[in-house]
Amino acid sequence: MESGGAAPVPPERPPLTGRVYYLVGGTLPPRYNRWIAHDLTGPRWRIRQASRPPLLMLPFAIMFALLPGRLDVRLTLSIFLLVAAVGLGFATGGYFRNRRLVQHGFPPIFPPEEDQDTDHDTVDHEAVDHSHAGVDRDHTGTDDR
Repeated sequence: MESGGAAPVPPERPPLTGRVYYLVGGTLPPRYNRWIAHDLTGPRWRIRQASRPPLLMLPFAIMFALLPGRLDVRLTLSIFLLVAAVGLGFATGGYFRNRRLVQHGFPPIFPPEEDQDTDHDTVDHEAVDHSHAGVDRDHTGTDDR
């Protein structure tokens, strides 16, 4: 129960065509923002994000399975495409979640461990680049005198 005492209202789901459009990367109207926020930040968001690439890969896996040739080769290729799509879905889920949140007008969410690693590597890399650039300029300036 919420502080008002009323049960939470479930978010309005888009129609099937809207969900398919959203699945392939389309932007939905603002009236579905609660559904989008739940999809991208609610429980099991990573599983939903990881399931999108295999669904998009499914027509290609079926096409490869129907090509002429040995059955075991065709099935192995189709299964590999789907398994690779699941792996890529889990590996890139956070990035694409942030991209989709921004696409729909929400602030991005960065997991603290990824944010710290990225900032730390970037800062160190920039510090090294700047220090080398400054040393080179100093040496160049002293050589020219």
